[in-house]
Amino acid sequence: MTQGLVRRGDRVLRPLGSWSPAVHEYLRHLESVDFAGAPRVLDVEEDREVLTYLDGEVAVDPAWQPGRGHRLPDHARRDEALIAAGRLISELHQASRGFHPMHTDYRFHPCPPRPGQIISHGDLGPWNTVYRQGLPAAFIDFDSAGPVDPVDELAAAAWNFVPLAPGRLLQEAGFDPLPDLPARLRLFVDAYGLPDRRAILPALQRSILPAVERVTARPLSPAETADSLEYLARELRWLHTVVPVLERAL
Repeated sequence: MTQGLVRRGDRVLRPLGSWSPAVHEYLRHLESVDFAGAPRVLDVEEDREVLTYLDGEVAVDPAWQPGRGHRLPDHARRDEALIAAGRLISELHQASRGFHPMHTDYRFHPCPPRPGQIISHGDLGPWNTVYRQGLPAAFIDFDSAGPVDPVDELAAAAWNFVPLAPGRLLQEAGFDPLPDLPARLRLFVDAYGLPDRRAILPALQRSILPAVERVTARPLSPAETADSLEYLARELRWLHTVVPVLERAL
């Protein structure tokens, strides 16, 4: 997704954006509170940021496109990995709560957090997660960082980590047999420590809206944009059909 990446030993050089100073301030805060699940900012070299390289495996599917299940390796489909993802997100949110930014020129929401919001990653999914020994250990690619409602970001992550999808997409993601989605969603929110499990349900719908904004911000052709927006619309229609089942499980 990001062009111009270069690895130099234990360092990664990435192109800078107008949002980079705000992201760097956030990453430095995470370092100051000893959150180990994010890269460290080391330097800026001309038009590139220099970050620490985080060793491990990223569960990215290079063949993914809207309307197709994101193929996950075996370890990323296990309940243990799902639980670890929920816990890591909880740790990220706890580490973020004491952060009061000076720079707020974030990529998608260039504003300070409102009451109840925190600054966080903004695009949590297996493709931005470093796995070690089969479990999520860190998040990368903080370019989408900005103000979020913690429950909404948890819900957006649930779409990707559970993952919440119809059977055909789950098969394409590698699940065989198909998983018990309501049980996996409950595992995920319990691992996070959400006090009111059912608060995730309205957040699942709300969390689709930032994805629409990211689609319109990407350099896509009209046909690609239409495919992406239609995919998100299908997700919302499918969610409407399964909410009663999810609610009973929670």
